[in-house]
Amino acid sequence: MNTEHSAARPPIAKFSLSELISMAGDTERQTRDFIVAHSDASQLDAFRFPCRIDAFFIGLGTDGETEISINLNQYKLRKNTLFMIGPQSIIRTDRGGTLKGEVVVVSPQFMQRLNIDSKQLMPLMLQLGAHPCIEISDSDSRQLLEFIRLMENETAQPGQFSEQTLGNLFVAQLYKIGSVIQHYIAADPAAEGDKSRADIYFREFLQTLSQHYKTERTVAFYAQQLCVTPKYLTTLVKRISGRAVSEWIEIYVILEAKTLLKYSSLSIQEIAYALNFPNQSFFGSYFKRNTGMSPSQYKAMDIVSEGGGSSLDVSDDVKG
Repeated sequence: MNTEHSAARPPIAKFSLSELISMAGDTERQTRDFIVAHSDASQLDAFRFPCRIDAFFIGLGTDGETEISINLNQYKLRKNTLFMIGPQSIIRTDRGGTLKGEVVVVSPQFMQRLNIDSKQLMPLMLQLGAHPCIEISDSDSRQLLEFIRLMENETAQPGQFSEQTLGNLFVAQLYKIGSVIQHYIAADPAAEGDKSRADIYFREFLQTLSQHYKTERTVAFYAQQLCVTPKYLTTLVKRISGRAVSEWIEIYVILEAKTLLKYSSLSIQEIAYALNFPNQSFFGSYFKRNTGMSPSQYKAMDIVSEGGGSSLDVSDDVKG
């Protein structure tokens, strides 16, 4: 990389979903928050410099191969490689790769509008962090490609219920992927043993967080549970995931709060107590600071029309 080019490019570029669509030359769909793309090596070459992607990727290699770095961890993508990249992940691809594949890309706002129980979503997030790239069987590849084809058909001919249809197909694909990953781990226990100590600590952190996020929101608590210092946990989690410990805590708490506000009969005060806030006022301030709206405003919103006004979308810049 020459000096002039380095000076012109920020250290970590950031691409939104609309920018990715524009880069692909599909400007007519810039306002959409769900796309299905046929990816090839020339498109991946655009990410040969480290960049942060403000979208959620699910991809499946169909031919060729390339190297990719996801949050500083190196992976090889080839035919039948399933890869998943979460919002705000930092990626970099090697130049000269030959990979072709099918990719589903959705905005964090679309993810938030999905009708999915947070208790079911959290294990999937955990599995995603532990296994962003895995080799799967021809049979599993064919099944996932069928989901992608159905979603592609829906985006090509959108109708009145397209968002609901896409959402249901996407959720079904997520559960299928969760099943594939569980089978992968069961069939190859050594895969767990190959992980670095940092990866293991990060997974233990997410497991502990999934158990205690309703009552504990301090870095010190989770550091104590893992028998490490708060500074070490903070550094480790930021390096592995690209996110601060406090942001992971907020994501879990806000997702649970949103689920309860939308799908439970609990009052806002009861939700505040269920999430261990001292009172409704503290809960309201916390929720508004992280979403840009009050709990009552969010509760009154129509799920389908919920937009991207949240300051704690899974797409946000990493805090601290």
